[in-house]
Amino acid sequence: MSFNYTTVGGMKIFLKTFIFCIFFSSTVNANAFSEVFGSEGAAGIGNSKVRSLSYTFQYFTLVGSIGYIAKQLYNSGFMEPLGLMPESIHNLSPLAYQNNFQINKYNANAYAVGEKVENLNMINDYKIQISKNRFSVGSIESRNNFNFQKSSFLNDERNELIDRYLDD
Repeated sequence: MSFNYTTVGGMKIFLKTFIFCIFFSSTVNANAFSEVFGSEGAAGIGNSKVRSLSYTFQYFTLVGSIGYIAKQLYNSGFMEPLGLMPESIHNLSPLAYQNNFQINKYNANAYAVGEKVENLNMINDYKIQISKNRFSVGSIESRNNFNFQKSSFLNDERNELIDRYLDD
């Protein structure tokens, strides 16, 4: 007769758990948690010190839990949108998180040129995108709008020129 080791080990654990549940189960009237956190019953009603101590422990537990959660959120960078960033994250990437950029006339010019280049690149990308999709509804509509605006602008310029000649 051969026994499988895992079956015998599993049976031992089952028997120990079964015996523990049968022989050590009894009704528990109070434990440390219920005594501290407000279920003290008649002792709390009759003795204000016990009741006060219970409330104190409740507040300590609540404040400690909230403080722990807030600290974990702060350390993980969750509160960055509120402007709260831990130094550990600042030290990870000084270029990304430190604001050492001061504007003077040299870098202001470079910054302005950079913005102009970005705008020109965006316009060129838009033109390329339109040229690839010449006959879509959006491109036809945008061309018509542009033509209308251009025609309106040229009409205004003609009217101004006529007014100048007539005033002289």
